[in-house]
Amino acid sequence: MKTLALAAATSAAALLATSAQAAVFISFDGVTTAYSQAGDGEFSFDAVCGGGGTCGGFETVSIVGTAPPDLPGLLHSDSVTVNAIDTGAAAITIWVTRTDLTDLGDSFFSSFTSNNLGGPVQVHMDTLISSSNQLFGGATLASFDHNAIGSASSNVDTPFATGAGTYSVTQKYIITVSSSATQRSASPTITLSTGAAVVPEPGTWALMIMGFGGAGAMLRGRRRRMAAA
Repeated sequence: MKTLALAAATSAAALLATSAQAAVFISFDGVTTAYSQAGDGEFSFDAVCGGGGTCGGFETVSIVGTAPPDLPGLLHSDSVTVNAIDTGAAAITIWVTRTDLTDLGDSFFSSFTSNNLGGPVQVHMDTLISSSNQLFGGATLASFDHNAIGSASSNVDTPFATGAGTYSVTQKYIITVSSSATQRSASPTITLSTGAAVVPEPGTWALMIMGFGGAGAMLRGRRRRMAAA
């Protein structure tokens, strides 16, 4: 619990010393809020809880991700790793929010992956967007559930009209471990980007077709030369 408290105090100081622009906020169970973002957009947070109530019955919570400031189309990618105590049920909700985003476009691509070690371990993941720059909330873009041992994944392309203004995006994880679970950990990841499903314009299609035709003509000419030889 001391490690958790120290992390929270350090995070609060960072919040006061850092501008709000394109900030990344991390919270779990609405108790601890943390902030960490280097110049390259990488962020991380670790809590060692010893199974206390603050972490919902988990011994450790680790969150790492990226939110590159020079790639506005990539909102952020998060990986969460949790390890439950040896006995009893455990449940935790984790949020990662990036605020003060503009020019988001009108299409979002959510990529979910999850690796559950043992069972029953349940992972629910959401991607959210808020037109009011909200922390830890907003309209749901996509969701994914994984309730089995092993790995699973899902990809969802979602239209969403953002219009003008400042927005936030949130990755939300709900991880539940049954008291009967054997291997008691999970490692889910969410990636959210904009403009993922790009359909080439007519001019681009024409150039592609011309390119394919030219490549085909070269191959046919090569075959004729080889046959003549």
